[in-house]
Amino acid sequence: MRRGFFMFFLVLAVTAAFPAYSQDASRGEIILDAERVIFDQATGRAESEGRSILTQDNVRIFSHRMEYDTTDQFATATSLPGETVTLLYGNNRFTGKTLEYDLDAREGVLTDATGDLPAGTQGGTVFIRGKNLEVVPLNSALEKKWIKKMHARRAKDEEVQVARWSDASMTTCPMPKTHYRLTTKRLVVIPGVRVIAKNPRVYIAEKFLFSYPFDYVIPLHGEKDYVLGIFIPSLAYDSDKGLGYALEGPYAWDTGEVNIGLRYWSDIDLEARAGVRQRLGRNLSAFARMEYTWEKLDEDEKGDAVGEKTHRPSWGFDYSLSGWNARVLWTQRENLALEKRDQVIDGAQQTRNYRNVLHREPEITLSSPWFTLGGLKDFSWRVTGVWGDYETSRVRRGEASSGSRSVWDVQAQYVVKTGDVRPFWRGQYRKFSYSAYDDPSGRLEDHQEISSMWLGFRTRLGVFDFANAWHTQSATGRSPLGWDRAGDKEVFYTELGLPVGRDLYLSALSTYNIKTHEISEVVYRLILDHDCSRWEFVYRDDHLKKNDDWMSLRFMVKSFPETPLIFGDKRPTNPFPNQGEFRERGPKGVMSRRPVMEDDWGDDGLTYRSDPTELRDGEIIPAVSEDGDGEEGSGEDGNILNP
Repeated sequence: MRRGFFMFFLVLAVTAAFPAYSQDASRGEIILDAERVIFDQATGRAESEGRSILTQDNVRIFSHRMEYDTTDQFATATSLPGETVTLLYGNNRFTGKTLEYDLDAREGVLTDATGDLPAGTQGGTVFIRGKNLEVVPLNSALEKKWIKKMHARRAKDEEVQVARWSDASMTTCPMPKTHYRLTTKRLVVIPGVRVIAKNPRVYIAEKFLFSYPFDYVIPLHGEKDYVLGIFIPSLAYDSDKGLGYALEGPYAWDTGEVNIGLRYWSDIDLEARAGVRQRLGRNLSAFARMEYTWEKLDEDEKGDAVGEKTHRPSWGFDYSLSGWNARVLWTQRENLALEKRDQVIDGAQQTRNYRNVLHREPEITLSSPWFTLGGLKDFSWRVTGVWGDYETSRVRRGEASSGSRSVWDVQAQYVVKTGDVRPFWRGQYRKFSYSAYDDPSGRLEDHQEISSMWLGFRTRLGVFDFANAWHTQSATGRSPLGWDRAGDKEVFYTELGLPVGRDLYLSALSTYNIKTHEISEVVYRLILDHDCSRWEFVYRDDHLKKNDDWMSLRFMVKSFPETPLIFGDKRPTNPFPNQGEFRERGPKGVMSRRPVMEDDWGDDGLTYRSDPTELRDGEIIPAVSEDGDGEEGSGEDGNILNP
């Protein structure tokens, strides 16, 4: 009844003024509202029943029955059978059977607790359930050593509530059906900052997969769609290396990350790689990488690949500001495997990839953001400049072993994203200038120009997704370095995709060489697309004589699309831009199930280094919030041997 509420509010307001019951002056009044409130002035205890709500600042407690001691400022909330007690802290929601909460110390215990926490920028949610949930302020969590100081750097409020679960399960899939989940004996939540699961066990489709050796961290600050750590074992296949067994993934902290990969191949044995990236301020980061990988050199009489393994270090700096990106890169013994098979270079039709070992000493890249042109919302363009010194390990006839070059790369596109038939056009012009190269014969040229164009469309025919694209490339001049030498090319791409059953999607992308009148390759994709995660299997069927087949497997949590797990070093060509989703006509039209693919047009490895396992331009790890304590990171929680 309302009278009981007003009387109780008045009592709380008065008692809060006395020292015996004093609380932090910065905190607001404590309000208890319910269908019925009974207050015993002699004992200072209040009892409520029916839709009880206890509120102080941004903390709210909902239950059927509530007991509150105004002397100790201690609340006990219980629920009816089949109902729950709810604790709301900002946008974070925790539910359970019973709650004991100390409003003065801001500490409490929620039994049989579940939680819903917003995560990522895609509107994702982390769902957690477990046994007892303990809630304490940030300072208390640090004193109890629940978390390290590094974990709390993004917290904007010292009184933020930190939650710790025992025997918890975590996923981004809606309950009760989960396509993947992690279980852990101890899980800590810093609302608005991150979730930290201690050494979790990973389950996919309710099948135990493996135990994770480190902390698994999910950011909740909503600035970037990436996961801070996940290692998963997998299988891969390469026609030169055989069947591979891999364990790879990142481990990250607020200002950096470590990427580690180990693979054992049936034909070449072990390969390994490790890389580190560390932020040096808000816009600058440094990176270093070491690979121990196999390089194909030739083929023996039986047609089997012959190669060698060696260490391949690389390092450099990235800078990003307002869409502009700059990189300084050094590499040693970089393994080049450039796709040139559909090109005519020096009058000869290429049937194999270009392979060599390259040193960049260094290479500087500067790229602009995408600009629009006037009122043409579908038109955009950008420019990239590259300067560097290069040297190859294997000298070939008609090629200089070393030299310097500068490259200007201009890209423009007109992409329509609405309508039943959506056309697109893309153009790219690159001008290469060379100097300081060896030319004993005096026959090498000092320039090269490459003009490329893509013209196509995408539509939907019933349940089928259909797309066509015509791609042409012409080259004038001739690179003296050989590895970035380009030729003429004219191909036709056709993609056809359709849903198979409820969650599967199958597509095929063929490449037809107009000059040779033959299909050079077909890329098949089989995608298992759930509401919260996606598995993507890619198989490239090479139709040329070299039969360079390979497969790749990718796993992505949709709440964090910027950290997909890629099992395999290769990425198929995708000539089609993202043109939005198609929906059948009518208000109840079914939306196309075709997933959005990576858009990497113009990235052929000739202008700058291309590596599908590295972050793209602009994907530098987000800086620490300005509201933090400003303390530079020590990397303490980034130690993969002692996280």
